[in-house]
Amino acid sequence: MERVFISILAVIMAGFATPLFLDLGLCLLGNFFAARKPAPGRLRTIRLAAVVPAHNEVAMVASTVRSLREASADIDIVVVAHNCSDATAQAARQAGAQVVELNNHKLRGKGAALRCGFDAAVQHGANAFLVVDADSLVSANLIEATRFMLEAGADACQCRYELAPPPPWVNGGRLHPLARLRALAFRGMNVLRARGRAGLGLSTGLFGNGFALTAELLNRVPFNANTIAEDVEYHTKLVEKGIPVYWIDAEYVHACSPVSSAAQATQEARWEGGRLRVASRSTRRLLGAVRRGKWSALETLADVWSLPLSRGILAILLTIFLAVHWLHVFALVCAAIAVMYVIESAFTGSEPLRDLAALAGAPVYLIWKALITPLVLRQSRSRAEWARTKRETAHPASEAPSNQAELRSGEIR
Repeated sequence: MERVFISILAVIMAGFATPLFLDLGLCLLGNFFAARKPAPGRLRTIRLAAVVPAHNEVAMVASTVRSLREASADIDIVVVAHNCSDATAQAARQAGAQVVELNNHKLRGKGAALRCGFDAAVQHGANAFLVVDADSLVSANLIEATRFMLEAGADACQCRYELAPPPPWVNGGRLHPLARLRALAFRGMNVLRARGRAGLGLSTGLFGNGFALTAELLNRVPFNANTIAEDVEYHTKLVEKGIPVYWIDAEYVHACSPVSSAAQATQEARWEGGRLRVASRSTRRLLGAVRRGKWSALETLADVWSLPLSRGILAILLTIFLAVHWLHVFALVCAAIAVMYVIESAFTGSEPLRDLAALAGAPVYLIWKALITPLVLRQSRSRAEWARTKRETAHPASEAPSNQAELRSGEIR
């Protein structure tokens, strides 16, 4: 009886880990191939607008608007000040954006803000939309690269999305080792895996920041995504319809990283909890797409059910307590995939040796991730809401432009 129980437990543990490491293995393989591009066809005219959803982002929204304006002087910038209790709208207007104030507490969540922004942009003549969060800076050629991809036939595309290091007035502009680990994990999720999917001809995915959609696509697949992981939710709907998201590798958007551990815990719990919610709601639809011959939906299914890498590593570490030979072999294969994935993620960034050195703090990071599990489960509930992540934002005005210039020139990647 005891052996049967151990065998069942081993199968359960392997089942939890399989989606993650299967997806990681596929994405690592895909990085050896060139990214998929839209099929050649008639070029179309794209009138691109930037849509910036903002909830109490008075400290950073002006920098975001200026960054977009410097990337392109002729793009319309629509900031949606959604249920704000601060001066977000005023700051955005002063920076030169068109502002829509959405003060309706029955319309909650980033999805509602985006729908409002898309509608407002259409009224100003736009037929495509670049979504940029109100705490972000964009690279100098992002607007041009996005417009080129859409004009070439893509209906949806996603650029590189990474966490920026702290500004110079916070810790001398250097990442704490645990924050560096978090940025490394973020890069693996939003860059390495996305690039790998593109190399395999799969849909890259949407990451909530730095993605673009056409109005034609929104007419076919309305943006009725209302969870706190609205990007993942909408992407599953695109995959279900067989509509790919294309990858823009050369250009990027950088969001500021939370400084405090409490803010980091809240943000990560929202992401993980939101994905868990989407996974539970989208599985039947994705399996239906597979039955209809859309095999790429299998990868998306593995992705939405993937544990975060840190939790996947915890799972395979626990296998040492079960005397099951095949499970130990499985764990070794998973560990090898994880090592290759982390090394490749490090060398995708600009400071690979520092990123790898930060792995010395991995045990502390794993414990921290385990401790925030109850918060993740709370955030997976349907009533979890969009909220601003607290960051260190106060700075001398004279220092802000230099940091933006560094980001745009590619010195921080």
